[in-house]
Amino acid sequence: MKLYLALAVLLAAAPLRATEDATKLFADYWAAQMKLSPLVATFYGERGYDELLDDNGPAGRAARKASDEDLLRRARAVDRKSLKPEERLSVDVMKAMLDDELEGLSLPFYEMEVDHMDGGQSWIPTVIQTSQPMKDAKDAAALEKRLKAMPLYFTRHRENVAAGLKTGRIAARVPTEKLIRQLDEMLAVPADKSPYADACARLPEDLRKEWAPRLLKVVSEEVYPSLAALSAWLKSDYLPKTRTDNIGLSGVPGGYDMYRHTIRSHTSVNKLPDQLHKIGLEELEGIRAEMTTIARHAGHAGDLESFLDVVRKDPANFFKTREEVLKDAERLVTKAKEKLPEWFGTLPKTDLVVKPVEEFQEKNEAAARYFQPPTDLSRPGVYYINTYKPESRPRFSMTSLAVHEGLPGHHLQIALALENKDLPQFRRSAGFTSYVEGWALYTERLGDEMGLYQDDLSRLGMLSDQALRASRLVVDTGLHAKSWTRDKAIVFMKANTPMSQEEIEAEVDRYTVWPGQALAYKVGQREIMALREEVKTRTGRRFDIKAFHDAVLRHGPLPLPVLRASVLEAFPPK
Repeated sequence: MKLYLALAVLLAAAPLRATEDATKLFADYWAAQMKLSPLVATFYGERGYDELLDDNGPAGRAARKASDEDLLRRARAVDRKSLKPEERLSVDVMKAMLDDELEGLSLPFYEMEVDHMDGGQSWIPTVIQTSQPMKDAKDAAALEKRLKAMPLYFTRHRENVAAGLKTGRIAARVPTEKLIRQLDEMLAVPADKSPYADACARLPEDLRKEWAPRLLKVVSEEVYPSLAALSAWLKSDYLPKTRTDNIGLSGVPGGYDMYRHTIRSHTSVNKLPDQLHKIGLEELEGIRAEMTTIARHAGHAGDLESFLDVVRKDPANFFKTREEVLKDAERLVTKAKEKLPEWFGTLPKTDLVVKPVEEFQEKNEAAARYFQPPTDLSRPGVYYINTYKPESRPRFSMTSLAVHEGLPGHHLQIALALENKDLPQFRRSAGFTSYVEGWALYTERLGDEMGLYQDDLSRLGMLSDQALRASRLVVDTGLHAKSWTRDKAIVFMKANTPMSQEEIEAEVDRYTVWPGQALAYKVGQREIMALREEVKTRTGRRFDIKAFHDAVLRHGPLPLPVLRASVLEAFPPK
């Protein structure tokens, strides 16, 4: 309640009258987001919240709702005529973000929060390991407070999920099993070998001797017991009641409304599940034709499924060591950096580095991911490549992964947004999934034009990733709107991509716990490609690919309808 009252005082303000008032509104919005999401604040490098955890209980949800409602009221009171064009755009973006969050808060997603990929059990140690400031005794004391807050956080998490047992909003069996396994594997790692020890190692030597034993004692005596209690409860009370058949949102009370929200939230457009399902099937038809052409070039006379099976089973198409995976990722990022000036007018100043996915995370992590720089740009962006079980990591997928997660995908787009000081901070860090992921998927195709795919097999990898994203439209809607089983989703993806069985299963379990997120990639890519064709038509021989890319990236992440208006405004008809 103290946090809520503090926010009420912070956000109370007279109706906005002029440009400088809008600037204050944007700053207040960012400050409120950081106060309510202290882990995100630490990850972004915003100081002042490093001792806190998010309040994941009823009071926290109420505080966020009150804050959003007040900010939305203020945004609606803005005199748009008094604002500059970029500020009007910022007001529109802010209202879209607040509307989306308020709708999400009205739905009981917290009752199903069993997330083996990005739940608190992995997100908290990831933030502490990578972003927790550890320069002095004040920082060490802040981490101690944060660690001591973890038992309450996981108690509230258990209470949230227990509420779902009463309403029938219960998670699926396999993700729950993966979460339990992840918790038990974390507990098997001694505190002095854990991500928390990595944070302690960043302290100056004299402080490390004093604080490391103290902090790791909290991990052993308070953090680990809270994780053990959660694991025990999941095994005894929750796992036996989890769902094994209709595992998507269509299998829980109110699931249709929840799924429609996730579609709008992640795609920023209001499409029906059946529409997206159909688009996915149509996209796959074209991609399969491209794959078949590669199969014929390789001398394969059989059907596409048999060709993909040959590719999937050939040991030469996979890595032998972790070091091989890492070095190949580094090579591909370097190659992309050399090509960028030919395709983009504005390039980021912030560097991109390659690292392996952390050991405590790798078994449940996707093939790769991107961690953006903090808001002060004090460290580079990080392209994390998963080196776990290198024999399951296909060589032919490495280029499209590096393009998507690194350059010219996520890092180029996100670093440019963070470096754009003309935008308010909330827009530099906005996360419209269809824009962010749509851009990254667009660049996979662009990588072919840039000459980044060195042979047919690496191009097959790109097409495989395109097929994956098209399959997501089919599988995500299948799971959450058409009552598909996990096995049906796996069989479908196996028939349409050359991914390994392990990768396919990880993907399906991801869609199960992140409904709607997987839809955004193809929806966003299709819109950017459609805009490119429209701009080409408008400009004819004057078409400049650098100018087009700069127009797409200039304003930071945007909802797709706002992006369309912004790009077309930059290229008026003749």
